Order: sequence, then C-alpha cells, then structure tokens
Amino acid sequence: MNAVQPRPSYGLPEARHRFYAWAACRAAQAGSAKAKRVEMMRALETCGVVTYLAQPTHEPIEQDALDSQFYEWVEAAMRTLAHEFGKPVSFGIAAKLISVYAKGIYVLHAGPDCELAERLHPPIDSLLLKGIDARFGTRHATSFKWQKLNRSRYVALIAQLRHQVADRPFWHLEEHWEP
Repeated sequence: MNAVQPRPSYGLPEARHRFYAWAACRAAQAGSAKAKRVEMMRALETCGVVTYLAQPTHEPIEQDALDSQFYEWVEAAMRTLAHEFGKPVSFGIAAKLISVYAKGIYVLHAGPDCELAERLHPPIDSLLLKGIDARFGTRHATSFKWQKLNRSRYVALIAQLRHQVADRPFWHLEEHWEP
C-alpha cells in the first residue's frame, strides 16, 4: 500500500513556483506543441534551475559561469524531454522555459542591485526580437527563429543582444518587448 506523502505547506514560495512554472511551460509551448505542460514541468523541475533559484542567498557569479550554468540547465531540460518523454525540443524552446521561470521566480522579486538578476537571460521570442529590430535597425527576428535555435545560434544571439543593453542589466532588453 502506498503511503500518502505529506505536501509541503502551501504558502507564497509554493504559489510563486507553481504560477511561474506554469507560465514558463505555456511560453515554451508557444514554440512547440511537442511537449505537454506536465512534461515541461518535469523538465523544469529536474534541470536544476528550480533548486538553484530557491536558495536563500547566492554567491556572486561571473557572467561566463552563469552562462555555463544556464546552458547546463537548458540541456538538462532537453534531455528530460527527449529521454523520459520522447519529445525532443530545440535549445531555443528549452531556453525560453528556463528564462521565463527565472524571470518570474527570481528577477521580478530581486532587489535593484542583485547581480544574479541583472545577468540572467531574458526570455527570447519573436516579439522581443522584432522590438529590438525596430529600435536598433537589426535583423534578429529574420536571422534567428527562437523556436529553432540550437546552442551555438543561441549563444551567438545572446552575444549580439548584450550589446543592445550595454552596461545595464540584461533584463532591460525587454523594454523592447511588446506583448
């Protein structure tokens, strides 16, 4: 007989997690009908980002180290979807899953001088890329289809986008996003 496991007490941290996880899954699904919400939830919750961002404090982290960690989370999510569910997704879709969750659960609740919040990747989609193109005269929206990005194309896009915000927090890029 299976014993019923007690659920953690439901409070603001769990409410935030559930909402932002749901939002991340829905945003990533916009680029792929391959994976169901429950499958994306599993990928999100097993890739490491949830545990990492749930820590009460974070040591200062250099941008290169954070980028490497972000790419590990994305690839772990991709592995879960492919191996557990037979639902391969692109790097761009998994990156959106991770970045939407990180934006909600961490960036939006961080203080104005939080280095981690300033360095996390913003969610990349066609609306953001079109807004950047309109503002800066670039051609990101036609050159980079976020749903089809592999790791090398995603890294190249991130490098280009960092130039658009110069020395401001990376999330400031979203001022060009019109939902």
